[in-house]
Amino acid sequence: MPTNQHEDLREKQEKNILVDFIPAVLKNTKSEGYLIEYHFRDKIANKLIRKRYYLNRIVNSYQKKSDGINHARRIVHELNDKLKNGWTPLFETENQRYYTPLLELRDLYLNNKKRDVRPDTMRSYSSMTNMFNEWIEGSNRSGKVTGNFLRYDAICYMDYVYDKGYTNRSYNNTLKGMRALFSWAVEHCYCKENPFANIKTKTKEAKKRILVDEKSRKKISEYLRVKNPQFLIVCQLVYNSAMRPKEIANIQIGNIRLEHRYIVVTEDNAKNKKSRCATITADVIEYLRPLIKNIPDNYYLFGMNKDLKPAAKRCALSKFRKMWDDMRTILKLPQEMQLYSLRDTGMIDLLHAGVDELSVQKHYDHSDLSIQAIYTNHHDPNLNERIFTNAPKF
Repeated sequence: MPTNQHEDLREKQEKNILVDFIPAVLKNTKSEGYLIEYHFRDKIANKLIRKRYYLNRIVNSYQKKSDGINHARRIVHELNDKLKNGWTPLFETENQRYYTPLLELRDLYLNNKKRDVRPDTMRSYSSMTNMFNEWIEGSNRSGKVTGNFLRYDAICYMDYVYDKGYTNRSYNNTLKGMRALFSWAVEHCYCKENPFANIKTKTKEAKKRILVDEKSRKKISEYLRVKNPQFLIVCQLVYNSAMRPKEIANIQIGNIRLEHRYIVVTEDNAKNKKSRCATITADVIEYLRPLIKNIPDNYYLFGMNKDLKPAAKRCALSKFRKMWDDMRTILKLPQEMQLYSLRDTGMIDLLHAGVDELSVQKHYDHSDLSIQAIYTNHHDPNLNERIFTNAPKF
């Protein structure tokens, strides 16, 4: 701020014309180095109080001193915005992290999280925060510091997400991710409140999946047995063994226990991070027995190759989706019939076969029966016939 404006404010003070603050300025003194100085009014004592904020550590942390000075100037700008809006430092603890540039929050968060989460989860975090940073730069908020990112800014970002055409489900997932990001920021003292905390989620959409009826399963089986027997095993593991596609892609030979008729889903592979044993059926066992003989334990059952045979590198999850989509097109099956539909279908078929709900719950790795109810809420094409055939007489 120009010196003459500071002098005007001081003149008002000398003439007993109350001013609530004297704007922050960046100084560089021989004895103390870089610092910010401003004055704010203590309304209880009814006087201006000088506040100084030392920046040597921030300025000197940059390889180029000009970058450090620019960082300091951004702090001055944000601080003056706050002072104009009536903010004072009374009753709050100052910390340097509050003034961390918003664009740096992403890297700080990812560097912290990469020690605790799986690579697939890290890719999701990286994608979500990358879109957030792109929006920051495109909405002229690149100069903001983390502590001054407010609820209004959060609402603007979520409006941006919705306007991009995201489904309600994707919108809610993005909101969940942003809440997690700023919850971490609050926990680590980069801001005081989570600006996304009170933004409401959108109404959940119904799942766009339908069951894979017996006739369709027969067509799939006959086709894959000839064209792609390895992918047929993937489908059987989803349907019979209640394994998720991501869990299947990560199966290593050492996880397979043919003599005990199960595959170990390790805690770092399981969705809920709890290990379990997924039962495998007799036909899967007979197929796997010669396939995995003499294969190293650290090889993946579904490798990164054209026919999905065991290899040192696992196949990409996207390959499962492409194989399913290609097969579905050739067999002219409905688009709503997805690979994951086999898991829902297997659950319902087990219940219809008389397997008790508690056993099905454990087999499908659900925390409680209410989760099971969500996934079994599908239109059953055989319901009318089943009721008609088995209904007791009045």
